[in-house]
Amino acid sequence: MTEGSGGRVDRITRSAVNFGDHGTANYHEAPPAAGADETTEALLEAVRTLRDHLRLLTETDDTTGLDGELAVVQGEIERTGQADPARLGRLRMRLETAAAAVAGLASTAAVVQVIAQLAG
Repeated sequence: MTEGSGGRVDRITRSAVNFGDHGTANYHEAPPAAGADETTEALLEAVRTLRDHLRLLTETDDTTGLDGELAVVQGEIERTGQADPARLGRLRMRLETAAAAVAGLASTAAVVQVIAQLAG
């Protein structure tokens, strides 16, 4: 981008950027959230996959609500390395509510199975 070009940068991820003549750029990536065990990692992967698959379906109130709950669980695991058991209970209820809408997605079963493992 040249000076005065009026360009705009909307988002930069996983990069180091320098502005100005004497600036420096350093890149530091935060370590993965502490405390994520194998089962929680499996849940995170299953949640991400199901969210991707939900985009293939026609949007309904059930799929929108489910995606919202999945997004909260995903964010919590990414930040803290674990998901609150009460939140997993709410996700399980959302999955039951949206069962008819998402029954054809194999990724739904994966999320339910991992939640069952975490619930004991």
